[in-house]
Amino acid sequence: MRKNPDTILALDPGLRELGYAVLSGKSLVTSGVLSLRTIPPGRRLRRVEESLGAWSRAYHPRTLILENVPKRPLDALAGLPALGRLLQRLARRRRIKTAAYSAKTVRREIVGNGWAGKREVAEAIAARFPDLRVHLKQTTKGRQGYWANMFDAIALALYHQSLGQPPSRSRSSG
Repeated sequence: MRKNPDTILALDPGLRELGYAVLSGKSLVTSGVLSLRTIPPGRRLRRVEESLGAWSRAYHPRTLILENVPKRPLDALAGLPALGRLLQRLARRRRIKTAAYSAKTVRREIVGNGWAGKREVAEAIAARFPDLRVHLKQTTKGRQGYWANMFDAIALALYHQSLGQPPSRSRSSG
């Protein structure tokens, strides 16, 4: 499997929706949301594993970027550490380098404010990729939140690119 050195797969892990983005150089190759809410909880990790495999085969990323997953999350997010470990393990198995960054660090770079909300992140990303503006016009709060996962994944990839350093095996920024 030949990896493109400029290609990044970024994931915003979630138990109901997982945002994803593939960047190659300055081009946004694809982005979207993998909906997990209709999949029985016991099968969600398997669905994520299948999707990561499909993205890896299709785009040959060199690096997988993740949002930091809390080690001790609230009860509502109890499955996130398992999801984070799964993604790290799958990346290692596919010889894809990984890096993880906190949402606050990413937002500080992308928006200029570490405490920025999801809407502000989405607006900053849509300014850079105008084709995504259509997702800002969602009228229901649920649909806005759904697409926020995608915008967060794109922000993660852009942040990693802004560092201008080759990825390490595993990097964390808090």
